[in-house]
Amino acid sequence: MAYIKAQKLRLDADGNVLSGSAELMVSRYDSSAKGKSRKELRESLGKVLYIDKTHTCGIFLSPTRGLIEYDSGKDEFSPVAKDDPRLKGKGFASEPAVHTVFGDSYLILCFMEKCGMIGVLREAFSSDSDYERVLCHVVHGICRNGGRISCDDFLRKSFLQYVLPDVPLMGLGSDSPYFEKMGQDESKVSFFRSFVGHIKKENSGFGKGCYVDSTPLPNGIRDNPFNALCSHGVEATSVQTRLVLVLDEDTGLPIWFTVIPGNILDFSTVKSVTDDVSETLDIRIDSMVLDAGYASEKLLAGFNRDGTADNEKSILVRMPAKKGYPYKALYNKVKGLLHNSKYQFDRNGHTYFGLKRETVIFGHSEYAFVYVDKDNALELARKNRLRDPEGYESLSMAEKNWYDTKFGYFVLLSNKDGTPEEKLDEYFSRTDIETVFKTGKKYLSVLPLEKWNAERVKGKLLSDIIERIIYLLLQKELSGEGIATTRLLGSTQSLMCRRKNDGNVEVEVANRQTDDFYKKLGIKVPSDVDMERFRKDTLKLKD
Repeated sequence: MAYIKAQKLRLDADGNVLSGSAELMVSRYDSSAKGKSRKELRESLGKVLYIDKTHTCGIFLSPTRGLIEYDSGKDEFSPVAKDDPRLKGKGFASEPAVHTVFGDSYLILCFMEKCGMIGVLREAFSSDSDYERVLCHVVHGICRNGGRISCDDFLRKSFLQYVLPDVPLMGLGSDSPYFEKMGQDESKVSFFRSFVGHIKKENSGFGKGCYVDSTPLPNGIRDNPFNALCSHGVEATSVQTRLVLVLDEDTGLPIWFTVIPGNILDFSTVKSVTDDVSETLDIRIDSMVLDAGYASEKLLAGFNRDGTADNEKSILVRMPAKKGYPYKALYNKVKGLLHNSKYQFDRNGHTYFGLKRETVIFGHSEYAFVYVDKDNALELARKNRLRDPEGYESLSMAEKNWYDTKFGYFVLLSNKDGTPEEKLDEYFSRTDIETVFKTGKKYLSVLPLEKWNAERVKGKLLSDIIERIIYLLLQKELSGEGIATTRLLGSTQSLMCRRKNDGNVEVEVANRQTDDFYKKLGIKVPSDVDMERFRKDTLKLKD
């Protein structure tokens, strides 16, 4: 949530502003912070010329935007005429010299060059115009840091406009030609081939172990060809598109994606994705860790342990609690052992019961790994008993025993042998893909989908995934330093620059915090930037 933070604000008896400055702040949820909330600077609003009584709307002399009005209720900036009646008698002589935000976009471009992603994008998009547009949208997607600033507004106040002068300022917010170009199979294949090839140079094992999962993308695009009514993965039935993503097991980085209608989630999806990855990138997916929505008779027939299927691939899928699966029957077989300490172990701060059983489902032999998360079972059972004590007391003893277990009970199916501890660790690897989805939805721009035809939807997602890969690489680089990526992006926006008459850029002196952030990434804060050399050496562009 964005809000205006006024500093040293002085008002006269009528409420007119005499002096003061303001900053645009964002409050974000952070479970580790005091009060579960962390406040971060989005940008300086500059001198306050007018502010309403609630401090939710005001007019400012912004160092990056000039004379501007900001409404925190709408989270929108809008132009202000100099003769606006709210400015009467304010007595400001002229707008300040407009400087340009330098610190965030320069840092991201240098980091992209350092980690090799500039080379990946340059190889994947050989046309200068296509490549520059990709850079523009990708840097905007990362640096907007979860904010709602449009791409064209971002470019107007960013150093990026100097380094990518051929990208037009207008129309970038709904850049249909760009998204259509990115939605072509040629763009997708070219990027992933370049990306996988780059990572393999440093990590020969990259892509040898991959897994597949998907996430729903609810949206209101009327003519979206991928939309279908579905309830999987969300609290209620809605119109959804599904994003299917393939991740490398070791790094958690995406290596492929596809888009399917929301109601298609079966063995054919898994097979087509694995075939695409094999043919396009020469990568064999050896393991798949899947949610319950993928469990089906066809999947178990295609991957089982009785010799009638592809036994080279390891499959781990959560058993659904529906007809045809021995979900409750397995509980009845092991319930007498639930309190036996022999079958207990600890993971991620929780105590689990875990036991392996061989079973037959739809005529195919599988290993069933039966679990009870004892912490969740106890806590959720207690909450539900307190919510409906009469309903609980009406249950039989057998029903009460199940009630006290069911909120932590789940079963994993696999075609490969192993211990319950090993299989649970393998299943927890899905948290990597959940992190990717969370990153995309929260900090980048996977949601909401705003493009309506098939190519634009796929192009939007490819652009978002490129942003997400760079964001994840940045997070990994900062993880050892204990620095939040959002904090780094917000703080480095304070570093400004101005364009000189010769077209080069003069950079202001960085504050200590920004200087420290640059040092953590091994990047030097420059005093000036030779634009021709930067475009040539860092961005691999030829003028």
